[in-house]
Amino acid sequence: MIRVLDPTTAIVRPKQEIGDTVYVSDRILVRADQLWAPDARVTDVLKRLGLGLRPPKRYRDEKDDRDYRPIPRRPERSKDLGLESQQVVGLELVVIDPAGAPAPDAWTVLQQIRSQAPDVAGAFELVHVMFATAGNGELSGVGKGGSHVPGIGKGGSHVPGIGLGPDEFGVPGYGGKAPVAVVMADPSQSAPRLQRPPVVVMPDTGIGDHPWFPDEAVVGINAAPSLGVKIVGDPVADRGTGVTSRLTGEFDRLAGHGTFIAGLVRQTAPSARLQSHAIMGSDGLAAEDDILELLQDLLDDQVTALASNDASSIIDVLTLSFGCYHEDLADEDSEPSGLTASNFAAILRDIGKVGILVVAGAGNDATTRPFLPAAFAGDITTGGGGLPLVSVGSLNPNQSKVSLFSNSGDWVTAYRHGAAIISTLPRRQNASSQASADVDGIATLPEDQQLKVNKGEAPRPRDRATIDLDDYDSGFGVWSGTSFSAPVLAGQLARAIGDLGSEATDLGSLHQRGWDALARVLRPRRVLR
Repeated sequence: MIRVLDPTTAIVRPKQEIGDTVYVSDRILVRADQLWAPDARVTDVLKRLGLGLRPPKRYRDEKDDRDYRPIPRRPERSKDLGLESQQVVGLELVVIDPAGAPAPDAWTVLQQIRSQAPDVAGAFELVHVMFATAGNGELSGVGKGGSHVPGIGKGGSHVPGIGLGPDEFGVPGYGGKAPVAVVMADPSQSAPRLQRPPVVVMPDTGIGDHPWFPDEAVVGINAAPSLGVKIVGDPVADRGTGVTSRLTGEFDRLAGHGTFIAGLVRQTAPSARLQSHAIMGSDGLAAEDDILELLQDLLDDQVTALASNDASSIIDVLTLSFGCYHEDLADEDSEPSGLTASNFAAILRDIGKVGILVVAGAGNDATTRPFLPAAFAGDITTGGGGLPLVSVGSLNPNQSKVSLFSNSGDWVTAYRHGAAIISTLPRRQNASSQASADVDGIATLPEDQQLKVNKGEAPRPRDRATIDLDDYDSGFGVWSGTSFSAPVLAGQLARAIGDLGSEATDLGSLHQRGWDALARVLRPRRVLR
């Protein structure tokens, strides 16, 4: 169950100041040091609240929900690499005696643990809800009262040209999602074939039906004329219709989001291998514990590939187009120094240490409030012996001005195109909106010509219409958001890595090549060393 934490009504400890956030109320993040042998004080807190903890659904028996397998321990991470993050699992909060007991609330549990066991409280966190950083209207039912819920278009009527500010970018013709026609061929058809193409990983809504992206499992890893893509996860949201309601036929707000991101990477790095992980629904929501589990998998896989010299499994760039606002407030004009000890920050630091460049969208709310994980760039920039996290804001098409919706702050590292940008969308997505005018082709003819057509004596003329604004059979569209600035930069980094020579995959080469790619791509802006 999703809840909005409201600072005006939430339970707070003395002198504690919090901001609003969105979280999963019946799950809590637990770090490894408290996962298998929790502190007795924590157990007492749960008992007093009438609650227990159980493993997530993937560890439970399908036939008997009460029977579950132990959570496996992750392999010991190499101390030689300086890795510090621990395994983190989102455990479910369950009511032990359901008779008259209130629904579990992770915030109440967390506050009690902080009061009763402050020395171990850092091992427990809320499971935040992550939102995709693309704009297409407000998320229905969440964050209506000024809460920080990402997404362009939180105002009133979408009437162009009357000073809507950031909302204007959600209007078709002003940067809002709309279909377009594109005549260029898939860039990978003419791109150089590299001995080891750089690998770009994109956790998002997956990739839908599009001729640019044949499934690697079907066509082979080095398919011609187009490079195949690796798609991991089930279900893959972008393979669906994207329609959120059978009754209204409306699109989910982020339908096609992952496919759009993949197209931007393909345009900027046509020789790169794309790896898509379906971690988000077409509503643009993902739970933090699911994202952390994927990041832990990617980290462990990279460590294994480095140890075994498996060049084919090495990852070069990771692009993240989602985030959240944390309840623990930080100075809006600086990095979130109080949040850098979080599990999310720790895993991203370790990912940088194993030679993966991480890029994250800065958010779309025209605020300086740190948007995570992008705002971790202020912490994961220097020291630690790894590659930095780069946060990316959005530029307007003229490149001279920052998009009005784009978040800002010292933690925003770079800016790239993100407003009214064109990319790929799943071809099968077509929702309920219709063209404003639609004329049967035969009706355009005089009556005598219509008779000839009906008799088969003359060809039938094409039907005529205005543009159907939610028919994406063309396979392309225009959209806006820092969701798209991030993969533009990620693709530029991947291309630079390929140009520098991506064959060597020892850790030293990954680090040096990563820094060299940053120097090429971010010039003349500062290099984050």
